[in-house]
Amino acid sequence: MKKIVALFIALLFAGFNFQVLASHHHGRHGGYHRGSYYHGSSGGSSVYLINRDYQKTEQKFADCDSHYIVTETFSYLYSDGSRRSYSNSTIYNKNGGIIQANCQSVKHVIFDKQHYFLIRQGKICKVIDTEGKALTTRPYSSMQGIVPNRLLVRLNKKYGIIDLHEKNIAQTKYQKVFRVEENIFITKLNGYYGVLDADGKTLIDNEYDKITLINDSLLLKKYHKYGLASTFGKILLEPDFDKIKKMGEYIVVKKDKKCMVLDSDGTQLSEMEYKKIRLERNKLQGLRSDNSWDKI
Repeated sequence: MKKIVALFIALLFAGFNFQVLASHHHGRHGGYHRGSYYHGSSGGSSVYLINRDYQKTEQKFADCDSHYIVTETFSYLYSDGSRRSYSNSTIYNKNGGIIQANCQSVKHVIFDKQHYFLIRQGKICKVIDTEGKALTTRPYSSMQGIVPNRLLVRLNKKYGIIDLHEKNIAQTKYQKVFRVEENIFITKLNGYYGVLDADGKTLIDNEYDKITLINDSLLLKKYHKYGLASTFGKILLEPDFDKIKKMGEYIVVKKDKKCMVLDSDGTQLSEMEYKKIRLERNKLQGLRSDNSWDKI
């Protein structure tokens, strides 16, 4: 009896109040719980927890009937209006056996009829097989499937490409990697830009000050001059022009105060003979030296 009284006094003194609002369960693993927790602070203005939610869900993979995941989500609402959420997933086989637990994210991949999982645990990303065996050994901080059997990874703040069994396709040496098409990437190496495909083949060397997408082509900048290339690495215009800009679906090129126009994939539509190019009611026109406008 003395212990019960002592416990009651301790709770009253601390201003502790806990209330379970609702709880119900459904499905094999599904469930939902919501609770509120209030913690009184004598004269203090510290942030405190005012609401806690818990949800447990089961989800099948869209392309697979042999595996599924169960995710537990915890959400916390604080007195200053901030909210924090944490999720934890477990991968199961169809018989209910655990393949891998404690995953913050899971991506299912099928290649050559084999099943793989790209998972994150804490700060580490890895590939595992259907037995939970890790197929990668290095501590990747990010991992993204780009095409079948190709992963864009980040290691020690550098990017590269590996396959599902960690074979190096492109060294993890790039400071930045931007996707241009499904299997084409702009890369940054030691401050200079180039183009790489998903098989690790260099399409454009890393020697440009900047490479950006312009319509269906690549705009190249080198020594304050501009050129053009196809997304597959073919140089259409050497970087010898003063300015290259987008005009609707067209590309206008300027050099020595003369202009010409190309279509979206870099095919030349006019000679370098105009003072100015304009798009008038979706019609291309070029201004000649006598100030007359030509239809292009």
